[in-house]
Order: sequence, then C-alpha cells, then structure tokens
Amino acid sequence: MPQQTPYTIDAANGEPLSATRYAPEVDDARGVVVIVPAMATHARHYEPLATWFTQQGYVVHTFDYQGYGDSARTPLKDVTADILTWAGDAARIIYHIAATEDGLPLHWVGHSLGGQLLPFVDHARLSSATLLCSGTGYWRLSEGRNRFLAPALWYAIAPVTTRLFGYYPGRRLRLLGDLPAPVMTQWAHWCRQPDYMFDVHPEFRDRFAAVTTPIISVSVTDDDTMSAAATADLEARYTGARLTAKRYAPTDLDMTELGHLRIARPRGAQAWNTIFDHLLAHDQTRS
Repeated sequence: MPQQTPYTIDAANGEPLSATRYAPEVDDARGVVVIVPAMATHARHYEPLATWFTQQGYVVHTFDYQGYGDSARTPLKDVTADILTWAGDAARIIYHIAATEDGLPLHWVGHSLGGQLLPFVDHARLSSATLLCSGTGYWRLSEGRNRFLAPALWYAIAPVTTRLFGYYPGRRLRLLGDLPAPVMTQWAHWCRQPDYMFDVHPEFRDRFAAVTTPIISVSVTDDDTMSAAATADLEARYTGARLTAKRYAPTDLDMTELGHLRIARPRGAQAWNTIFDHLLAHDQTRS
C-alpha cells in the first residue's frame, strides 16, 4: 500500500477541506494526479484508483468538498455550500498541490461532476485533464430508464425531499447519495434547463471555451448515469482545448462491466492501463 498522508487546508471561505496525499514507493515521481470527485461520492471511493496511480509512479491527491465526507464538520442540513462553492474548493486544492509538489507535471482526473469543474480552477497549472464518465445534466439528454426517472427526480423528488429533510436524502431513497440542500437545489435547477448551467450562467460558455489544457474525455457504453449525448454536450463546450474523446464498451477492455461509479473501483482496475495510457505516455520520460 502507498504511504497515505491526510491533511487539511482551508477553503476560500475558511471551511476545512480534508485531503489525502498518496506517495509512490519510487523516489523520483513521474507526476502528480488530483482526483476530483463525482457528485455524492466520497474521496475514499477513489482509494483503489489512487493506489494504482502510485504503482505507476505518481503522487496522488484526493479530497472531499467542504461539508461532505471527511470535510464535514456539521450535519448535512447545515451545509451552505453549493456546486460553485465546491468548484472553488477544487481550485484551492490545485493551488495547494502546485505550491507543494516541486514542479511535477500535474494531471486532473475529474470524475463526472469533476469534469464540469475544470474551467473553475487555474487550469494553466495543469499538464493534462481527463474527464471520466462526465457530461452535462439536462434531463432530456438522458437515456434508458433515466429518460423517465430524471424528470421525476428534478421536478418532484429532489425539490420535495430536500425541503422536507433540509438536505437531499439520496441514500434513504436509494437514488444517488445524500447531498446538501444548496447543492441539490442548484443541480436540479440546472438539470431542468435545456442548456444546463449555461442557461443560468451564460458567462460560463466563455469560461469553458478558455480552457486550453489538453483533454481526454473517457466514456463507457454501460454508463447507467451519463448518456452519450450528455458526454458529447460537455465535450463540445471545451472549444479552446485539444480534446480527444474515447468511448469504450466493457468488452473492449476485457471486462464484463464498467459503469459510472464502478469504473473507479477494483473491478475496473484491469482497464486502467488502457483508460489512462495517455498519462503513462505523457510522463514516460520521468519514469
């Protein structure tokens, strides 16, 4: 197992951000990977992926958004952060890593929501960005059973239960995970808009277009959350970046399943050499 060093830094508003640094056994690390979590997903979900990256010679940082997971200091119903607050948390983490990791190449691996937050950080500090099962959220872009579940969630289930409980009780509903009320309220509002967050914040179009970091967007055909159309919509927002889209069926990677969350868990481990081959090639001269 890699050496794990928990640490805490302050968010822009003074709230604590709990993070963990995973150190490889080699003395000369080839680079640094920051894993930016999906919505309703704790940092500990990414421990297998972080461990695998250290085995490839990378330093890895994981973190929880403020008020969530190990960063929580109050009950969830008392958390005032929204999605844009969490974007600021990611920016603080990038600033901290860039200031402490001795100039090593820094790579963003943004899972789902993490792929949407890239424009809100100092992306000039990044050598590359990987969007993992990421996309936008307008409900009409949903596929399969989500085509029917999504409107029920965004128009009825989320608003009603969030008001009733003071937070979104996703674990109790077995529908996503628990989330702070401001996060779920903002997310639901965005998901009801045909142009997602860009209908509410049209200025974000320019922010996304300003990203010039090379991007690899990885999606899988058995993603039970993010549709191909939603992924393509997000990819199209990064007009200023050299973006390469990779889409895999499980059989392409000798797997029986991948999926939206499972891709970052042990059953997805044998696929990581292919999914992240661009990172291994990028820093091969340092290994």
